[in-house]
Amino acid sequence: MVTDFIEHPNVKPSSLQRRDYQVDLASLCSSQNTLLVVPTGLGKTAIALLVVAELLRNHPEKKCLMLAPTRPLCHQHYSFFQKHLTVSEEKIQVITGTDLLDLRREKWGGQIICATPQITVRDIARGLVNLGDLSLIIFDEAHRAVGDYAYCSIGKNFAKIASGGRMMGMTASLPDDERRVKEILLNLDLAKVEFRDEASPDVKPYVQKTNVEVTEVSLPPIIQNIRNALRGAVSVRVRRLRDAGLVTLSSYGSVGMKKLLDIRAEVERRGDQQARSDLTAAIRLNHAITLLETQSVRSFTKFFDRLAERYQGVGFRRLMEDQQIRAAYESARGALLLGVEHPKIDELKKILKSLGASEKAIVFASYRDSVEDIYESLCTDGLRARYLIGKSGRGQSQDQQVQTIEDMRSGLFDILVATQVGEEGLDISECNLVVFYDNVPSAVRFIQRRGRTGREAPGRVIALVAKGTKDESYYWSGQRRMQSSRKIAANLEKSKRDTEGPMDKYVDRVKTSPLIYVDTRESLLLVDELKKQGSRVDVKALPMGDFVLSTDVVVERKTAEDFVKSVIDGRLFNQLVAMREAYPRPLLILEGDRRKAVGIGSAAFLGALASVVSDFQVSIFTSSDESETAQILFHIARREQMDKKKEVRIRSGRKPASISDQQKYIVAGLPGVSTVLADRFLRELKTIAKIFNAGEEELMQVGGVGEKLAKRITEISRKEYTPEPITSATSDNSATDEEPQQQQ
Repeated sequence: MVTDFIEHPNVKPSSLQRRDYQVDLASLCSSQNTLLVVPTGLGKTAIALLVVAELLRNHPEKKCLMLAPTRPLCHQHYSFFQKHLTVSEEKIQVITGTDLLDLRREKWGGQIICATPQITVRDIARGLVNLGDLSLIIFDEAHRAVGDYAYCSIGKNFAKIASGGRMMGMTASLPDDERRVKEILLNLDLAKVEFRDEASPDVKPYVQKTNVEVTEVSLPPIIQNIRNALRGAVSVRVRRLRDAGLVTLSSYGSVGMKKLLDIRAEVERRGDQQARSDLTAAIRLNHAITLLETQSVRSFTKFFDRLAERYQGVGFRRLMEDQQIRAAYESARGALLLGVEHPKIDELKKILKSLGASEKAIVFASYRDSVEDIYESLCTDGLRARYLIGKSGRGQSQDQQVQTIEDMRSGLFDILVATQVGEEGLDISECNLVVFYDNVPSAVRFIQRRGRTGREAPGRVIALVAKGTKDESYYWSGQRRMQSSRKIAANLEKSKRDTEGPMDKYVDRVKTSPLIYVDTRESLLLVDELKKQGSRVDVKALPMGDFVLSTDVVVERKTAEDFVKSVIDGRLFNQLVAMREAYPRPLLILEGDRRKAVGIGSAAFLGALASVVSDFQVSIFTSSDESETAQILFHIARREQMDKKKEVRIRSGRKPASISDQQKYIVAGLPGVSTVLADRFLRELKTIAKIFNAGEEELMQVGGVGEKLAKRITEISRKEYTPEPITSATSDNSATDEEPQQQQ
């Protein structure tokens, strides 16, 4: 199957075995900004190395940057590059937060740098890194490039600064939410998606079979009784939150953890001490139930012991005064004294004791307490185990993490118990078995965990599931999301296969596209949707509103939840006043489901809408999501600019009150005339009448006025007015205001 080695001037001879799919994918990534989605174990780092080798050949004066989210992963890439590239060792550097400033300044002088994104952002700000010196940035674990993660700012800045620079994203799995995937593509300016899975013809010969088995356990009666007592305590508190109008109960009379976390800001805003106490208790108790159901009894008691150490105020004392909660805690302590633990512990030992003499295993658990408990229990039974946890708090240092991985490779132990830090990218060779001690409802994490085995030989994955608990729902949720993630990746690859590059290049060629000014705080996904509609988009810091569609139309977009918050704090009405004073036709787009807005009654909500229309004379559109909002904006902008031939201009501040300000306001309404140029016109020619009556040569005497602008002004001032038909354009203000309302 593999009979030869890579031949490239920047790759050491007989160093890297050749796989045709790796060569093909590297060639694609070298020629276009690409998101590479390839299962773990198929050599994403080897593909990255081939791209680096090619970019160094084409741009020997430039540098290449390999970014990875963790320090051990950076060191892993650094070692791989040193092993296989012909570049001298001093030109390959690794930079992490453990390096002092002077050392980092020296290391950034290398030609190939492996670095964490957080330190890279800081060093860009310090001037240690010039993005213009780079020919390539590779984003490992690219699925992280969402929200405010450091990858996002690096990608956006590189796209602006380094014309012709190449960016490449690598991941084993994408999120199962298409909006988040599109956000990744936008943040990293990636124009193409290349997706492979185990069934792809070019990689299938290299894929080792990995069986996933589910092993179920049942909670013993004592643990079930403890859980039921805690559920009763939670139920009391969420009912009070419901009565306060903060949550809606499910058909089972419960509220999910996500919803509880979402209402924290609203509870703080209200200043309701009882609601704050109930919410804090409900969150803590839900977490405690998760620990009890899916981790261990010891993890559960440790959680309460830690609460007692950290929070000895009224809230915690009140929590422990609850008879149900105190009884649950005491029962758990009694169970441990009797030797009763979560059945997963014994099942895990049974599985690990069946390992062969030279076989290795990784056990994944979500919490440090669980990792430490599992590790101690395995060692007590004579199993050769170590653990791997993150650095923060009482965790392991980078050196300890790297040494642990090296020790496993060297055969000093057989079983690694790890938190999430062990899921991403770490190359632990010859791992025969992976055990999910608990389950996570994430496609990315499911695939990352599974990918730690089945690299060199067939592997096994065993998922431990406690029946009747979150373990079950999380496991099947992870399976569904994994399938959804694959479909999204495959569809994106197909949809982008025939495009020439980023959407911006296409939009620039569409001469009849309307121009939309978008505020910098707006969603990148919405910007992308506007471009798909065919709009030209210019992102600016707008003085008011979120979108400017013409000299007359400004738009404020609010989700239902934000609408309610802005009504309560008075922000909405200040925004409407500013828009009303600067633009003849301000609009409000209300996006999303009204039922998701918490903190205001139906009558008050509808009253606020009525005030927007009646008191502020602002028309309202409703949309279901960002895609529909983009369609509304596009069609209004096209009607304003294409049908009514209106210019697009950002107006700042309120309508002027003084005569001189009004004069500047009128002159600044001319196409191509800014407020500064309007002031210059009036200083030179004194009156609006003289400006409109001046000839082209006289206008060109004003500083900053060229032939084209002078010709346009004289044409506008002298051309006879031709009214447009009433059927296609309104003839008075009342009709103009009615048009958006009819479309509502």
